[in-house]
Amino acid sequence: MAQHIYDYAIIGSGLTGLSIAAALSRETSNIALLDGADVAGGANRQINFPTGPINNGLRFVPDSVLSEKALRFLETLLDTKIASDVSEEAPITYEAGGFKTFLGFGENPPAFYEELNYFTSSKKIDLAVEPHQWTPLLLQKFKGDFLPRSYVTKFHQEGEKVTHLTINGSKTLYAHNFIFAGTVKDLALLLPEDAISIRARSKLSKNTYWTALCLDICHSKAVTDATTMHVLNGTTQDEIGPCTGRFLPAVEVEGQTLQASQWMTFIESELTEDSEVVGLTLKKIKRQIKRAYPEALNDIKLERIFVAPIVAGNGDIKLSANMTVPSLENLWIASATVNEQKNLVGSLLQAEMIVASLGFKVDDLHTNQVAEDVSADHGSELEEASM
Repeated sequence: MAQHIYDYAIIGSGLTGLSIAAALSRETSNIALLDGADVAGGANRQINFPTGPINNGLRFVPDSVLSEKALRFLETLLDTKIASDVSEEAPITYEAGGFKTFLGFGENPPAFYEELNYFTSSKKIDLAVEPHQWTPLLLQKFKGDFLPRSYVTKFHQEGEKVTHLTINGSKTLYAHNFIFAGTVKDLALLLPEDAISIRARSKLSKNTYWTALCLDICHSKAVTDATTMHVLNGTTQDEIGPCTGRFLPAVEVEGQTLQASQWMTFIESELTEDSEVVGLTLKKIKRQIKRAYPEALNDIKLERIFVAPIVAGNGDIKLSANMTVPSLENLWIASATVNEQKNLVGSLLQAEMIVASLGFKVDDLHTNQVAEDVSADHGSELEEASM
């Protein structure tokens, strides 16, 4: 049998890759969506907590023109309303024995300032559909083949095009177009030898990348009514840096009042394997929570740690205007970290940019899908009438 050739091969099924897959599914079902994990969706999955379903780690959408644009793109993909309203809650910090409005880091910003600054907007977009619900909704829109436990180990090229991938060191997959939504750092190993210069490859390998370290806590009593974002750092500067987080509204569960809180900070990805560094970072987060809320950590019902590797740091890779590798005209880089915007907003905007670079507009794809649905319904009506 001849080797099957997909129209699109999408590497990475996180929010960016899955959004692209859902958009392209309105045009074709000849799509391969690959991921090294067992399930699609990356970090944006539902966690069943004693207080009820929560996001997998801290999730937040600051109010801005670009945030609104990103959510409109998602709303068009899902045919449902995502943003509900805008609320204003200035972030707070704990200083000199009390809470104060957080006004910034002053002359000593943390090394991961841009990543943390995303969470310090005084206005946020309230969501009618939470991020952990986006993944199953996007999967419903996807019509291609999902290939789990598929680690891409090499891109292969002929001329100025990628022809196929090596998966798990032995299998091959062919496609006309390739969309990489994985970790940018991995491109240093995956790209063909002549695709980028030795210097560019070295930059990809040696650039500073950040891993998100998240701590979810279920408190056995109501700690605070304040659900605004907190930025906590203590009284001394250290290499670990500040954390951000917030409390979710308290709930009654089987006659007991429970409250969940979610916290996040960033550490250099190279240090993620160092259990001592991770342990010290978690201890600092807890220390800052206890400093602000002395009884918050008494009788904790559940504590959950979540690590999101290499969520920031773009590797300084040079791309064409349409987001392809200059020497490979059919390889688009959809990794969210190459987008100037951060976090959820950057993921969605990068997905929208790639879809546009492929020659599609989501609104047009939506129109085509509606036309197909109407045509199918009309055909069914004619068939029933002829019976």
